[in-house]
Amino acid sequence: MARRVQRIENLTKRHRPTCTNRAPDADLTRCRCPWRGRYRGKDVNLARWSRTKIDPTLVGPAEAVLKRLTQAIDDRDFDPAGERPPLGTAQSFKAFLQEWLDHYATPQGLSMDSLRPMVNVLKDSPLGRYSLEDLAGNAEVIEAWLNAEAITRRWSDKTWVEYRGLLFRVCKQATLWKRHDTPRMKVNPIAGIATRTPAEPEHFKQRHLLEDVEDKLFAVVGQMDRPQYRSANKRAKLTQEEADTIRLAVAAGWLQKDLAASFEVSPAVICDVIAGRIWNPDNIVMGTKGREMRRRLMAAFDLGLRVTEMLLVQLKHVDWKRPRLLTAADGSTFNGYRIVLPATNTKGGKTTGKGEEVYCGTQRLSAELEARRFQLQSNPEAYIFGTEAGGPQQGFRRLWRELFTLAGLDYGRDKGLVWHTTRHEYISRLADDPENTPALTQKLARHKRAETTQGYMHLRADAEWTAVAGLNRRK
Repeated sequence: MARRVQRIENLTKRHRPTCTNRAPDADLTRCRCPWRGRYRGKDVNLARWSRTKIDPTLVGPAEAVLKRLTQAIDDRDFDPAGERPPLGTAQSFKAFLQEWLDHYATPQGLSMDSLRPMVNVLKDSPLGRYSLEDLAGNAEVIEAWLNAEAITRRWSDKTWVEYRGLLFRVCKQATLWKRHDTPRMKVNPIAGIATRTPAEPEHFKQRHLLEDVEDKLFAVVGQMDRPQYRSANKRAKLTQEEADTIRLAVAAGWLQKDLAASFEVSPAVICDVIAGRIWNPDNIVMGTKGREMRRRLMAAFDLGLRVTEMLLVQLKHVDWKRPRLLTAADGSTFNGYRIVLPATNTKGGKTTGKGEEVYCGTQRLSAELEARRFQLQSNPEAYIFGTEAGGPQQGFRRLWRELFTLAGLDYGRDKGLVWHTTRHEYISRLADDPENTPALTQKLARHKRAETTQGYMHLRADAEWTAVAGLNRRK
């Protein structure tokens, strides 16, 4: 006969209506009803409160959570929404990673595509179960995890360095944030882990696009304006040519049931084709993705905007009242415009609290801004680089990858060619102009430090030969 588990004070269950283990003296571990803790008038589902899974057939895990619950109630630190993670050096690294992501990385605008996936990898790793205090004194454990993951996941040296860099930034912030005048971490353990020097191909070191690559992008961007068919077409495995053939066959006297069997579709589909409800050329409209991406290419090459900044630019941010008359290369004149970006929309403004300015100085973008103003009927809330109708756009990663593929470009982070490379190109072109001083280039790049701007400036191919050839002196 199985021994009944002795009842523990304040640990109980609220049995489901279908539970057969409802007797007052029943063994609580013999049913799957969730454990509950009752203490000082509080009745709490322990699994939900602790945000963990608790086996309803085991007493030990439930008892451990119950002790934390009673301690939180006694300390007047009870939160019915859920258990608060401990702070200070006792805080788990997993909880601190989430805190760092929410209260540091996001406000600072650290929004690279791989940031959250990398943070999730760290949270789910064995490192996430360490407390900050334990992790601070175990640099060898962190390094062993990095090396093991590099083998298991087949990381390149570049990926290994990126994970080390992320760990360094997180742990550095732990040494700066304090709890009762005590740093969460006394030392940064990552400082003792030697970094690696990843091998980079030559084209990655250059990291610029050149005019012929830009021309390729603009040459194919119009191909993204494809016909948009009604979603109802998807239920019929036909093409436009087959639908036209069906209409001609019916006009020639064919029976609809015979056409349905021939094209392997239902008679209802044939009926809809004939009625013009699906695969009707009159219902086909051209897409606008090509036009949207063309504007974004201009915003990248001519304004140097980051993706998040670009997608938040509205008509009201353009200073329409004070245009600057500029002269194009062919001698024609056009209006240049100043665009004021709110502080909350820019990476630098989130830390300084000040808005930033970018300047439209190219004829093509000036014409596009004016056309966009007319198209959107001067609606100040409309988004210039959003959807065709002026609505907001969350992102366009799939679209720029499709565009680069159409242009025949071998893109990827390891190739040194991503959308952000367009910003490198913008800054490099500013630096290439001998009339632009380094201070002016830094100002237009909207960088706080000159070293950051220097990292965006890349030499052109054969730049060395161009420079030394300029040393020739006239006789």
